[in-house]
Amino acid sequence: MSGLGGWADLPDGLLHSIVALFSSFHDLLAFAATCRPWRAAFSSYPSKSALYSLFPPLLLQPDVPFCSPHPLPNVVSDTLVPKRPCHVTDLASQDTQLCSQIPLLKIGYGNYAPPSALDRFYFSGASFGHMIFASNKTCLVFDVFTGIVVSPPPLPVDKYTEIYSGAALTAPPASRNSHLIVSTGLSNFFWRVGSNSWLKRSPRNGTLKNIVVFKGQVFGMDSDRRLFMVHLTPRIRIQKIPVAWGGSNSMSKWHLSIPWLVACGDMLLLVGCRSSFPGTGDVFEAYRLDMSTEPAKWVKVEKLENWAIFISNDERSQPLSCMNPERWGGRSNCVYCCHSGRWVEFELGKPLQGDASKPEVFVFICCGSMVQPIWVVPSMFSLGCDG
Repeated sequence: MSGLGGWADLPDGLLHSIVALFSSFHDLLAFAATCRPWRAAFSSYPSKSALYSLFPPLLLQPDVPFCSPHPLPNVVSDTLVPKRPCHVTDLASQDTQLCSQIPLLKIGYGNYAPPSALDRFYFSGASFGHMIFASNKTCLVFDVFTGIVVSPPPLPVDKYTEIYSGAALTAPPASRNSHLIVSTGLSNFFWRVGSNSWLKRSPRNGTLKNIVVFKGQVFGMDSDRRLFMVHLTPRIRIQKIPVAWGGSNSMSKWHLSIPWLVACGDMLLLVGCRSSFPGTGDVFEAYRLDMSTEPAKWVKVEKLENWAIFISNDERSQPLSCMNPERWGGRSNCVYCCHSGRWVEFELGKPLQGDASKPEVFVFICCGSMVQPIWVVPSMFSLGCDG
């Protein structure tokens, strides 16, 4: 250590070895916020996306009444978008009370809305550590951990069109070739982050509403459960993937009430249960995409092995996955949902049993205008942010 001027002068190699020892996103965020050299060392970490799968996502709960006065590191306080506190739970560090901020919307307050609240904006989706809000032609992409807002150009739609059907990013906005995809219910529009215009592209007789990135490739599903691969380069092109439903060890098209596309290690999964509102006695099932046959098919997965899946209370929020959850006290082969301010674990393939603390569980899944409890990964750790 002789010859070093202080902690800020520690070599990157040593700092990288320290980063690999952390056990929660909060620790990593605090490390990156310590000083400029440490943040630079974190930015040069060989594979930040590898860290993404080692920790559980953070649970944002906008309506939890108590919120710690201690914000998450790196939260910006001087943006032009009005904000309100949002309670954050880190399953890997449950003794730490955290608080983030989300945009303050007039919706939900009625006549009691603060004067600064955003009028006529509503929640449209969440992905890669960002929430997406919309009001007719205007979209806001809000990083819930930094407070940074990205504003696309106005959508080329009439004054009656809204983006209720969903919006998703294909990568964090800072990533190369990141796109925002929105659905108006009738059409999809693509905006390459940083460009000056939108491009209208949709599947024939439908729109993409369920977006996921798997092994660097964008996949989507429409309301008729047709599966598509989205090519962003050299031009935007939507390719239908023929899928056979039914048959041995598979499922019928409408077997799951709400199907979620989930990237889980080397598997692209379709996850859900037969109830629209998962609860006591309900069973989560998972099916992996098998493209070794033509047409492709969904094959039932009996176990997630050393993986866990996290599903938010708004179906437009991208599901997330985590490897080796026992590392932080969680359970493999489980689907995590939020119920009454707490998380609940559905073991895959088994009905949820009530207990003294949760005799009856009812997970409210919606597609509304207000922000619901959602699982998020800070954008700096999201897949696609390396390099």
